[in-house]
Amino acid sequence: MSQITIRNLPRRLESLIRERSRREGTSLNVTITKMLSEAAGFEPDSRRYRDLTSLAGTWSVEETAEFEESQKTFDRIDEDEWK
Repeated sequence: MSQITIRNLPRRLESLIRERSRREGTSLNVTITKMLSEAAGFEPDSRRYRDLTSLAGTWSVEETAEFEESQKTFDRIDEDEWK
């Protein structure tokens, strides 16, 4: 794989890239590569995976916090159940 450096990126474009990266939960590199591929008209990667990597890192900070909050009930031990 090769590497390209882009200088003097317009601030609006940088903001758009960073926002999309944050929203999709992907790195800047992955986001930029995807955006360039889309702009060039490349077909999306059609390989099929049978694991859960596509789900990793897809929750926003808010979704993660909501999930963790909902799971707190499972951390409590019901003393009456353990007698």
